[in-house]
Amino acid sequence: MKIAILGATSHLAKGLIYNFLNDDKFSLSLYTRNIGQVNSFIDSIGKTGSKNYSVIYEYDDFLNYSYDLIINCTGAGTYKKLDGKFSSFFTITEKYDNLCIQSLLNYPGSLYISFSSGAVYGRGLSKPVNENTSNKLRVNHLKPEDFYTIARLNAENKHRAFNNLKIVDLRIFSYFSRFIDLADGYFIAEIIDSIINNRILITNKSNIVRDYVHPEDIFSLILKCAEKDFINEAFDVMSAKPIDKYEILDFFSRKYDLKYEMNDEYEHVNSTGTKIVYYSRYNKASMIGFKPGYTSAEAIKSEAEIIIKNNKSML
Repeated sequence: MKIAILGATSHLAKGLIYNFLNDDKFSLSLYTRNIGQVNSFIDSIGKTGSKNYSVIYEYDDFLNYSYDLIINCTGAGTYKKLDGKFSSFFTITEKYDNLCIQSLLNYPGSLYISFSSGAVYGRGLSKPVNENTSNKLRVNHLKPEDFYTIARLNAENKHRAFNNLKIVDLRIFSYFSRFIDLADGYFIAEIIDSIINNRILITNKSNIVRDYVHPEDIFSLILKCAEKDFINEAFDVMSAKPIDKYEILDFFSRKYDLKYEMNDEYEHVNSTGTKIVYYSRYNKASMIGFKPGYTSAEAIKSEAEIIIKNNKSML
């Protein structure tokens, strides 16, 4: 299977590259604006010299080749890296999404996997989303927290409009792997960074519920999509069971002696708005035979152990 991965330096892409390169059935074309970073990653997972991948600088030649599977992992970056430049949510999404759609128009047998987000359901969520959840955007009072939501909704609706093309939107709510950038500012990243650097984690008393998907489950879901002769759908991606903040803190405190303090003035910044509960009960992906193999707790425990072990060995 010939596979193109766009945005090969992203967190999601790294987990996929790792899984694809552990199977000789796949040939990867890794598109990036940073060849050195991709090559360093390939070296870190022990796959340098493999004949099953090539790293391609920029995207100028992308439309000259046909692929069985196109996976779009490009994105504007995390809230911290954006530094308030939220227009990138729209411009970057449109640029690479249009590129992928043009490839499908040129080679209609290809399958396009687009990574969307649970953010399509809107901000201020206080219960799990389901098939009938509505996004109640206040069109005359939009805020920066709405921008990513709108960008992803636009992309998803465009994909459904191209109903003669094979396109799947995978809505990620939360994702965690050993390849996370600990400087990204996410809650789990802050915890692990605090453990490695022996710092006290500052958080607040507000409990949150999240659904951390294991990289092997995303890999498995993509393969299920690829088995279909034709598919044009959006799927909420979920683990076998979500987890709340206090369960996470309790695990890291017991296992790794995490120290933390509660400060109600502290806010975890989120580019798509505060969400107390952020996961889905809309298990539409089961219709193509997908069943998650990991709970959120299992994903966190297994991947965090690798990160912490690797970092401690370097000290």
